[in-house]
Amino acid sequence: MRVTVTRAAAALSIGLVMASQAAAQNNAQNAPQCDPTANTKGDIAKAQFSMTRAISAINKGSPTKDLQDALRLVDNGNDNPTARAYLRGEAYIIYLMQPNAQAVVPRSSLGLTTNPTGTIDLYAAADSAFNIVETASPECATVIGQWRQQKPWLNTLNSAINALNQNQLDSAEVLAKRSLLLERKAPYAYSVLGSIAKSRQNWTAANEYWQQALKAAGTDTTYADVRTKTMYEIAAAASDRAEAANGAAKRTAAKEAQKAWQDYIAAANNDLLLADAIDQAAHAYYVAGDSTSLPTLYAPFMTSPAKYGELSLVHAGVIATRSGHPRDAETLFEAALAQNPYSRDAVNNLAATYIQNNEYSKAFPLIDKLMAMDPNNPDNPLLYAFAYQGLYKGTKDKKLQKIYTDSLVYFNSKSENAPVKVTVGEFTRRADGTIVAGRIENRGTTPKTYTLSVDLVDKSGNVVGTETTTVGPVAPKSTGTFRITSTKGGVFGYRYKPVT
Repeated sequence: MRVTVTRAAAALSIGLVMASQAAAQNNAQNAPQCDPTANTKGDIAKAQFSMTRAISAINKGSPTKDLQDALRLVDNGNDNPTARAYLRGEAYIIYLMQPNAQAVVPRSSLGLTTNPTGTIDLYAAADSAFNIVETASPECATVIGQWRQQKPWLNTLNSAINALNQNQLDSAEVLAKRSLLLERKAPYAYSVLGSIAKSRQNWTAANEYWQQALKAAGTDTTYADVRTKTMYEIAAAASDRAEAANGAAKRTAAKEAQKAWQDYIAAANNDLLLADAIDQAAHAYYVAGDSTSLPTLYAPFMTSPAKYGELSLVHAGVIATRSGHPRDAETLFEAALAQNPYSRDAVNNLAATYIQNNEYSKAFPLIDKLMAMDPNNPDNPLLYAFAYQGLYKGTKDKKLQKIYTDSLVYFNSKSENAPVKVTVGEFTRRADGTIVAGRIENRGTTPKTYTLSVDLVDKSGNVVGTETTTVGPVAPKSTGTFRITSTKGGVFGYRYKPVT
């Protein structure tokens, strides 16, 4: 899974230039206030002045000399350890923000005269310095948090993500763990480490990291996206383990997957991923030998259908159908159709469900609509045939039986003898574009070239765009493919003109 960071570190103009001021102004209405360098004097006061110059030099030149001066002054004594630690932490972070700055450097490069040939890990050193301030002055947590999430943390985290996305697992692991030295309260690095462990099939480690990600995300709405993605990873990994297991262990693992998918479904709001989650959860129920409990899976969709999108409602309806609950399926498909009257899947499934439930008068208008949307799909006339077959079985009237039989034969023949079959296999809708793709099958005996004209419609059925493509020549008993890409967004459905 590709990982992205959606929460940026504090902006330079606020996080750095204002950080020292924030120390004096933080939570001005509440006591105690954060001010770790208040009432300083001597070397510490001089070091604070050097830090002010260093911050000012960030975008105007090199702050290195001022940083070296500040660190030498801070290192020259033991009084007021909190102020000294705060200034050290600031200096390390600013140093790491310089172009080509290294994480581990000789102490002499920082102007330190004690053990100058030794090295210092700036990430670990900054963390240690900030820990001293946070322990001594808990009211400074917000200010220190701003320093921790500055550019060095963000760049290291993004480098870890990029390495993971390129499958450079060792590098990604090193970088993610380094980012945790500075910031352990954000969930991103734990999510990266979980994905790394998953790639290595170390399920125990993966789950531990994912649980840490969830704990870090908490209920903070800023982290809602990473929280739900992590829950999806946990559930998908549980399904993978169930698929790999055998016997009793397989059923046990499937039950774990059931719970994980239910947790994800309760928290998720991405309709596409929810639809996939419902399918995977249902499979887990079957593997666990618990198919009779499937209604509990789609029960939330029945209770509050407005909370969910059309795709997840359709998939929930399919699960209800397959588990032998056609009345529940009807409710779910109706809810999906209410959200999108031009969802082909909702129209098709609801029409079939009405037929299954012997509600033929409700089915016919939907089949008519389906034929208008998708006129060259031979599966559609079969719905008419099934409906007339049901009507035939439901009457003893010989005249009606004759009419229904003739209609059944007519539509069955229409399906079987259709000279061309159009199948739409992809209908992707975005705010900034739409894709309609599929196949055209030539059922005839001579090569044919087809012109396909597709109308894109809004929720009310109004045409918002029309796209045309040519497919062929297509040999007899063969298929050709089409892919229509439109810049029109906000599309709810499609319909195409009959192809001959």
